[in-house]
Amino acid sequence: FMTIQSSIAVANSGDVIECSEYVFNEKVTIDKPLTLQGLDKVNTKVDGTGIASPAKGITINNGITNVTIQNLTVQNFAGSGGNSDGGIYAIGGNNNLTVNNVTIQNNSNGSGFYANGPVNTVLLDSVTVSGHNVGARGIVIWNGLKENITITNCEVFNNNCCGIELQDGTASGITISNNYVHDNFDNGIGIVGLQGPGENLISGNTLVNNGRFGIEIKNPNGSGLATGPGRVVVENNNVSRTAPIGAEVRDIVGIAAFRRGVLAGNVEIPTGVVIQNNTVSGYVQPSTSDGFGIVVEGMSH
Repeated sequence: FMTIQSSIAVANSGDVIECSEYVFNEKVTIDKPLTLQGLDKVNTKVDGTGIASPAKGITINNGITNVTIQNLTVQNFAGSGGNSDGGIYAIGGNNNLTVNNVTIQNNSNGSGFYANGPVNTVLLDSVTVSGHNVGARGIVIWNGLKENITITNCEVFNNNCCGIELQDGTASGITISNNYVHDNFDNGIGIVGLQGPGENLISGNTLVNNGRFGIEIKNPNGSGLATGPGRVVVENNNVSRTAPIGAEVRDIVGIAAFRRGVLAGNVEIPTGVVIQNNTVSGYVQPSTSDGFGIVVEGMSH
């Protein structure tokens, strides 16, 4: 097939579509369970150059599950906003979604990877995400209950708003580990509503020069235990600022477990976060506001 979309049109559920070493100048919509893969992410590209805005790069339709995207690059699409468009955009309910060994870059007015909850079982492994502007996140899963989410071995940088976020709603069974998150405008990692019964672990990440916050754990409802179901553990992360904070006049902090923007499903009092064995440095605020290494609010931390 000369285009990815024409191959998807005749594919059966569960098929593997392999894209050759080529620049595919097209929007792609996935409307059935399948694997979309390139030969390698350097030479297989889905490119939005010249495609009319607003445009998403790869769209996964609502309720389509068991999709894998791997070994390719998605770049240069122009959207209408960080929440409405993206390089890879999963509309909602896309359970059992895997994105592996993918580069997502320079999709203006859109986020890099965007998924809507509620959603169960999402894996992002070895994904590089950069260059998304106008209120955009590098990697974000928004709304509802987000279960069994793993984000690992990714590099996320130079995104206008935030690096990695689970926004609005609740989350359980979250693992965010061994990522390099740097030079994002507002925060490095931000997660809302962590709770049981699944274990939640933020570990082994390196965060450098991410705006106001390195790691934000917002409105958590953890067990307060270092191990076991329902735990929320932030450990073995290296969080630093080496560049000046610039014109930011608000407080800045390396790691925070606190109350912020309480919405439906969130607890009023942050509870039960274990923060251990991290290195936090450089959160110095030259304005009249404050800089903090670690901030906790609530109880049973």
